[in-house]
Amino acid sequence: MQNLFVKYLTNQCSVEEVKELLAHFNVEENEGMLRELIKASLQTNHAVAEKEEGESNELLSQVYSDIRKQIETNAVVVPFYKNKWFRIAAAAAILLFISVAVLRYSDNKVVKPEMAVTQKVSSDIMPGGNKAILTLADGSTIILDSAANGNLTIQGNTKVIKLDGQLAYAASGNATEVMYNTVSTPRGGQYQLILADGSKVWLNAESSIRFPATFIGKERNVQLTGEAYFEVVKNAAQPFLVEMNNGMTVEVLGTQFNVMAYDDEEMIKTTLVEGKVKVKKIGTGDIVLAPSQQAKLSKAANTLSVDKNPDVSKAVAWKNGLFDFDDDKLSDIMRQLSRWYDVDMDYSMSLSDPHFTGSIRREVNISQVLHMLELAGGVQFTIVGKKIVVKTK
Repeated sequence: MQNLFVKYLTNQCSVEEVKELLAHFNVEENEGMLRELIKASLQTNHAVAEKEEGESNELLSQVYSDIRKQIETNAVVVPFYKNKWFRIAAAAAILLFISVAVLRYSDNKVVKPEMAVTQKVSSDIMPGGNKAILTLADGSTIILDSAANGNLTIQGNTKVIKLDGQLAYAASGNATEVMYNTVSTPRGGQYQLILADGSKVWLNAESSIRFPATFIGKERNVQLTGEAYFEVVKNAAQPFLVEMNNGMTVEVLGTQFNVMAYDDEEMIKTTLVEGKVKVKKIGTGDIVLAPSQQAKLSKAANTLSVDKNPDVSKAVAWKNGLFDFDDDKLSDIMRQLSRWYDVDMDYSMSLSDPHFTGSIRREVNISQVLHMLELAGGVQFTIVGKKIVVKTK
């Protein structure tokens, strides 16, 4: 467990290892070991060594109390930090609650211990889930989250089948008529889709994809708003094209990639996981991406550029059930939370838009995400119905 604890401090634990660690320290007889490990980590970072004995014990008790709260709520998280400089400075004590204590008690600041504890939110909001609406070629709609599993309908020669959180199109014979369908997710929704050619699509919250029930012709064209992850079946004779409403197109033969094209974001980002894609936009030229590269289209400047060293795991984290922030602005984080938890944001005070780094599962309630951000410092949240009020501390 000591080795596992060290891995946790250096942010190298898998989700399963984090669960194992929390389960171990949720046993009363192991509390002594937890206290000693916390004390050793704080002393390494000089958060305890320079203090009087009474003050040190008070700090240790506070940090221990916060870790116990995490254990009791079974919140599987990877630590949050405010800004990269803090992550580097606190490398010897990366455990979330220890990092918070170092942030609060370093530099000889006079801070009362209770200020390291976040204020409890007045209510809570559940995470999003598998929610979507299917619009058929004739304009009729089916609410997928309430529809029963099995055959939903037929579009031309294609059966539309619903499974748990997934829609599949099974074509039989040759189609002669193009019948377009649309799958749309609301805020707080996500859905998976298997197209008639076998290509797979993961649709993020507040997104939509328009596609033919059966692909006919020389190209496989789909139209996307919002964000989606694609695993495209290779077919050199019939390229796959993803079109956005601003005229941008991603052309592929067979590959895995993510497209983030929300209207309220400053950039459209195409991140290639494997294979090869061509990103095109009238007036900006073309870019051919190699694996682990990212194309960025600036909406304001209408310029297309390539990032040859992006954080691919961050770009596709949502598809794997994670929020993953890496020196992200609070305003950017709030937009992600707004989409997934279907809430509005109220910045009632002027914010300096602090940056945060960290990761947490998307399956937790919003209060746990806000709790992590509060502990990292500088902000405070209040939940009022379906609105989050954001203030500076």
